[in-house]
Amino acid sequence: MKAEEAACIFNALGQKSRLKIFKLMTKAGEQGLTPTQIIDALGEMPRNTLSFHLNALTQAGLCVSERAGRQIVYKAKDKTFKKAVKFLQKDAESE
Repeated sequence: MKAEEAACIFNALGQKSRLKIFKLMTKAGEQGLTPTQIIDALGEMPRNTLSFHLNALTQAGLCVSERAGRQIVYKAKDKTFKKAVKFLQKDAESE
């Protein structure tokens, strides 16, 4: 992983709402969550705001969306986050 990729990941998680959304998706596992489930878990959040945050997480490679019938389900990509953590650990070990 390159520094730019890790920075993008941590930048996406550096916003409180996105961090909460990512944690929710991580806890949901392979089942994932619909936008309605995310809003219900977080409390009130306008759908356009949620969409903005989900887009930022998707662009950073932290989640994917899949169509399940008439709904869209969002799933965390834990491996991307783990790679970013390993990137930090690798640099820390070499110092």
